[in-house]
Amino acid sequence: MNQTKFLLFLDTVLFLALVQLTEPHFSGLAVHEWLGIAIIPLIIVHLIYGWRWIAATLARLSVKGAWRLRVNFVLNMALFIAFTVATFSGLMTSFIALPALGIAPGDYARWLVLHNQWTVYVQILVGLHIALNWNWIVGAVRRVVMARSPERSEAALSALASDSPEA
Repeated sequence: MNQTKFLLFLDTVLFLALVQLTEPHFSGLAVHEWLGIAIIPLIIVHLIYGWRWIAATLARLSVKGAWRLRVNFVLNMALFIAFTVATFSGLMTSFIALPALGIAPGDYARWLVLHNQWTVYVQILVGLHIALNWNWIVGAVRRVVMARSPERSEAALSALASDSPEA
């Protein structure tokens, strides 16, 4: 349950960060650049936590009838590639974050075109990723957010029973 809670929290943070990153003018270029850098370790943690799924999926890809698993795997690989290209090209267009770290990227115009193209791919693939994993999301929310300890459930039932009129 703790791993599910952590993954749900991490996925929520990643989703909110990606929503924020989709429009740099919303919060300003500085926040966009620093958030773009800050999301990198979160993606790595997401991949580390999903590593058992990745290994199990690789082992089951050749199983007959595992089409959904194959689609999900290809989608996740495409999302990883798109995220990597969008992030690297975004770093190469940095006006604030990388210069603050003493790094001066070059050829801004070409990198910006690449960055803008691949961020669209990331957005589409994230939407598909969420859609394909919607059952896990709903199940995790039910288990984590809506779960009550037995003591709390019994107390709530007792409170309801004491408030109801007796027939």
